[in-house]
Amino acid sequence: MALWGISTTTETAANNYAIPKHLSENDRKNTPWNCFADVRGWVYRRYGTDQHSGLSSSYYDEVLVPVVGLNSTAPTTDSGATGIGTAGPVAVFFEDPNRSSRISVAGGGTAGIATNTTGYVHVVFNELVFAGAGATVRIRTFDANGANESTAIVGTAASSGSTQYAWSSTAALHGSPDVFENFNGQITNRVAFAFTTPSTVLTADVNFLTTAVTAGQTVGVGGTVIWVDSVAGVSVGSSISITGKLTNIPVVSIGDTFVRIGTANTIATTITGLAATFSTRTNATKLSIDLSRGFIGVITDSSSAVGVISSFTSQFGDVLVRNVAGAGTTAGVGIGTTTLTVA
Repeated sequence: MALWGISTTTETAANNYAIPKHLSENDRKNTPWNCFADVRGWVYRRYGTDQHSGLSSSYYDEVLVPVVGLNSTAPTTDSGATGIGTAGPVAVFFEDPNRSSRISVAGGGTAGIATNTTGYVHVVFNELVFAGAGATVRIRTFDANGANESTAIVGTAASSGSTQYAWSSTAALHGSPDVFENFNGQITNRVAFAFTTPSTVLTADVNFLTTAVTAGQTVGVGGTVIWVDSVAGVSVGSSISITGKLTNIPVVSIGDTFVRIGTANTIATTITGLAATFSTRTNATKLSIDLSRGFIGVITDSSSAVGVISSFTSQFGDVLVRNVAGAGTTAGVGIGTTTLTVA
């Protein structure tokens, strides 16, 4: 039963954190991040809303495979399950602001999020947990170059405001879940932390092309035409810098193999063969989940009522919890991501 994650003694990225192996993070319909262990076995939660988190007011659970003792600490000899022990985070990412994906930002083709807007970080566990309202995650802020860190943002877990359910050993005996009408928090495996994006964004010069100045070039009084090897992506309003000669001079027009700048040097100088770097002034703030902090607050394992693992790295310290198709970087983001751009 290794494919069902019930015969392993470890929970790491390498073995999918014991989550059933046939659930792939590349599947847009059956993401492993909606699958969890409780007293019934491996359960897949199917949502009736597009929130796909503990804030959703409509869902039903599908038991994929019944396994006695799956979410317990000790092995269960009669079922062959090892027991996956204390719940720990298995994924963390920004919810798609457009909610066009059940997974994350890039999964739904979302480029970013607007200023002064509510967004969500999802922290996923491989077991059902009780997350008290007020638990927090920390979000770091950078300019468009991923530099010049600014004021951090706090994401806070809220209460769903709806009746919630959880299965205990006692509930399993009488065939119906325990009902929680006034629990101040979320009972789920996928906890949503709400945050507000900055009302203003950071500004930075972002380099997008480095090429060379064509041979024989000088620039001086009145000399505003610069011949370069490439003008790919350059537009009016871009800036050009030439190593040791010009810094962030505006481009006012473009030819096939040259650009015209708005300001010339007052002293003629040779620029032959020097690197020419084009940049654009970019108003944007990049948000990045603070993976080193984990979460802070009361989140307990539903099977044993003990605090869950609060770090966003594997309990074995071997890998970043969420690192899919470039997650956690400023480019090449894939299905899950730990960065989001405010613009």
